[in-house]
Amino acid sequence: MSEKIYYQEPYLKKTKAKITDIIDNKIVLDKTIAYAEGGGQEGDRGWLITKDKKIPFYDTKKGVGRTVFLDNFPVINVDTPIYHFIDENDLKHFHIGDEITIEIDTVRRAKLSISHSAVHLVLMCVEKFFPGFENKIYGAKIKEDGARLDFRTEYKFTQEDIKNIQNCIEELIKKNAPISLYPHPKEPEARYWKCEDYVCPCGGTHIENTSLIGDVKVKRKNLGKTGQRISITVKDSNLFQEKFYE
Repeated sequence: MSEKIYYQEPYLKKTKAKITDIIDNKIVLDKTIAYAEGGGQEGDRGWLITKDKKIPFYDTKKGVGRTVFLDNFPVINVDTPIYHFIDENDLKHFHIGDEITIEIDTVRRAKLSISHSAVHLVLMCVEKFFPGFENKIYGAKIKEDGARLDFRTEYKFTQEDIKNIQNCIEELIKKNAPISLYPHPKEPEARYWKCEDYVCPCGGTHIENTSLIGDVKVKRKNLGKTGQRISITVKDSNLFQEKFYE
């Protein structure tokens, strides 16, 4: 398994780690600050630094670990290895047992964290007007410039609905509402996201308060007879780069 440092140190920019395995073009470390793709959020990118090389990794994913079943919580996979994907031509620079430095792309991390927190505000506001819709989600995608939620429903969101959701999100951003993350009491990798009185399971990366999100634009799209998509774009966001440290 790889120790997931990003849970305890979400703004740590780089750290030393040891290579524990190399599988095809995937580097496994004993610990990492790189968030692995999950919950719809794209994985971190960054660099693996040896004594004389700074080599990029272009994606981060989880391997197979231990499956955990908790009451009132989605089934999750914990104690996993984290795969850092590199170009095959760069494999010659790495060997099992090597101590290296891993550094993440903090601009990308900041954008993904903003997008992820923003899409949770979407869900907060959808629940305000359509209680129970959080149980209708069947797909999500969080990218640097925005995010989307897909709902399985025959109801068609109207332009008035979207306007109400947009206004609700803007009000939450203006309130500078605190955002907190905390673990399940029985499993540290089972994480919760909280803003005001809304709590949901989430193991992604986030920001500390809603004011950091910036301008958000909400849109809707029909996905056939039984699907609806709400997507957001995020612009002019405060990237809070001063939060990151080495």
